Amino acid sequence: MVKLLLIDGHAVFHRAYHALPPLTTSKGELVNAVFGFTSMLLRAISDIKPNYIAVAFDTAEPTFRHQEYTLYKAQRITAPQELHEQLPRVKQVVEALNIPIFELSGYEADDVIGTLVRQATENTRADLEVIIATGDRDTLQLVRPKVKVCAPGKSFSDVIYYDEKRVREKYGLDPGQLVDYKALAGDPSDNIPGVRGIGDVTATKLLQEFGNIEKLYHNLDKVDNERIRKMLEADAESAVLSKKLATIDTKVPIKLNLKEGVLSDYNKTAVTTLFEELEFKSLIPKLPGSPKKIPKSKPSLPEQQIGFFDGSKEQSIAVNEKTRELEKVLRETEDKGVLIDKEFLSELSVDINTQLEELEDKIYSTVGHEFNLNSPKQLSNVLYQELNLANSAVKKRKTHLATNEATLLLLLGSHPVIELMLNYRELFKLKSTYIDSLPPQIGSDGRIHTHYHTDATRTGRLSSKNPNLQNIPIRGDWGEKIRKIFIAPSRHQLLSADYNQIELRVMAHMSQDENLKEIFKRGEDVHTKTASQIFDKQVTAVSGQERRIAKMVNFGIMYGISPFGLARELQIDYEKAKEIIERYFEEFPRVKLWIGDTLREVYEKGFVETLGGFRRYVLELKSNNRIIRGAGERIAVNSPVQGTAADIIKEAMVKLNEELRIKNLETKMILQVHDELVFEVPEKELKKAVPMVKSVMETAFPLSVPLVVDLKIGKNWGEMKPYA
Repeated sequence: MVKLLLIDGHAVFHRAYHALPPLTTSKGELVNAVFGFTSMLLRAISDIKPNYIAVAFDTAEPTFRHQEYTLYKAQRITAPQELHEQLPRVKQVVEALNIPIFELSGYEADDVIGTLVRQATENTRADLEVIIATGDRDTLQLVRPKVKVCAPGKSFSDVIYYDEKRVREKYGLDPGQLVDYKALAGDPSDNIPGVRGIGDVTATKLLQEFGNIEKLYHNLDKVDNERIRKMLEADAESAVLSKKLATIDTKVPIKLNLKEGVLSDYNKTAVTTLFEELEFKSLIPKLPGSPKKIPKSKPSLPEQQIGFFDGSKEQSIAVNEKTRELEKVLRETEDKGVLIDKEFLSELSVDINTQLEELEDKIYSTVGHEFNLNSPKQLSNVLYQELNLANSAVKKRKTHLATNEATLLLLLGSHPVIELMLNYRELFKLKSTYIDSLPPQIGSDGRIHTHYHTDATRTGRLSSKNPNLQNIPIRGDWGEKIRKIFIAPSRHQLLSADYNQIELRVMAHMSQDENLKEIFKRGEDVHTKTASQIFDKQVTAVSGQERRIAKMVNFGIMYGISPFGLARELQIDYEKAKEIIERYFEEFPRVKLWIGDTLREVYEKGFVETLGGFRRYVLELKSNNRIIRGAGERIAVNSPVQGTAADIIKEAMVKLNEELRIKNLETKMILQVHDELVFEVPEKELKKAVPMVKSVMETAFPLSVPLVVDLKIGKNWGEMKPYA
């Protein structure tokens, strides 16, 4: 059988990045994702032995799915900049191997692969077998005779080949039914809504009986369960949209030419030269057609073999003992999960739908007709063609003028529909991201078990997904309502332990500015005291507006804010903003010196480092573009501060877990959100657990200023009161 290997470039690229610690060449170039991708690519070639090969990539532009549904993948964590910066090198490796790259603006890599599969099976030789290598199970819908998907199993090293039989065994459905499954059950990872109230089991049973959603809706009267029938009726439009979002487009305007994908057609000398430049000496013997003997010259980068989906070996070598301890704590926190008030969540669903319907009616009344509010293209037509709203800053997209949040804010005040649309989108995002997506993720124990990542952010902060609990709103009526979903079980309380102004305390320690340190040592309100100093007033005379300005300056300094930026944020003139920043540095001179020292050091070393040893490479500083370099300088100043704050809470988590074990307490850590830890505490343990949590967190990391933890307690996360 002749084999065609189609590789989902972005999926493999992302896995490679997260499989390896930061690796740099002797010149300081970060190449861990490039090395990992190349290793995985060569391993796939070695294992599968294809005759032909091609790689598909996503593009940065929005796809047709974003045009159809504004919130498509809106909940995704932004990929680290260090990952994006390595993509050109990855493509350089693929091109050097003379492997054709397929990518097209407006389409995802899955669509490209789907189209190549269709062309390969319809128009080429009968003895051709297609194998799709990906970490994305969305492509399982493409499985058919002579088309398999190679994907990781429970562990990265457990590679599974999915044919039709294997798909049926795992999902109870044919490959082609998987899009209908997502139409009903939704897909939280892509923010596909599905039908509210329909979970995995119900979706599977319905499709086993009716085949697809078209037949299901044609025979809706045959659905015996009245509750399910009403849910299907209410969300029929969402089901149709969800299927459209989930379906891979197999008619992308590209063309497969097998002759261009012949694996052996590459310039070995050119590839070897590139690998030497990247210092991938250990990979040269693994090139197709190379002798298997490993040269004795010591490579600059690790020689350990990375499996096609397996970076765990390198990762275990690279991480230190503290990281392993943290991973253990995170897995225990995930396993415990957080209890959900399903009844209140259902009430919120009704409430938010009512408010959205009211907003929809107001918008339709304002513009004079109905349209799809979640379609950027249709909204663009209403705003710019029907209402003739114009602004020179509005950007042109592929098929229409922009309607994103930043653009709508520019247009705010020009027409009543703008404010209504902003309110609608904010509410709809809360509905889609939390109200609708949380129910399917509640386990049989009534709890949600998010997954924490230690390597998904540039700063070293933890992130979470499935669901992402890091971005749950804090302020506002709906922020409180959503947090009330998270509850304590009977005879327990939730304890929130939140580090007070931790980043400013870290900056005071790093800069060793005596004035800033004294504010924290005296336990004063840092923003009020800063306002009194930069506005030359007594603390008691500082107004709320002046404190707000001081708060903006305090945090803005850490992010490298300029007078222009401060003027824009506070809506004051440039000279006034410049004067405020100058006064700040007069009061806190060591902060300015620390910023200068940090920038000099990062230009010399290429990276900055937290107090816990986490390094962040700032490749932006190598750019010839002044704007990009400026962004790099802001990153260099902020990263040590924000990263050290992350170091502190990680250290606290490990120590708290150990202390809870030693004291044999039933108190459990159930959530970590930025600078806050949330615990589930038996009421009988409150007097023991609460002081212990505060003590451990405040002494977890030695600084020259005190760490302070604010404690709150309550039966749910939204209604908590200070612990006395």
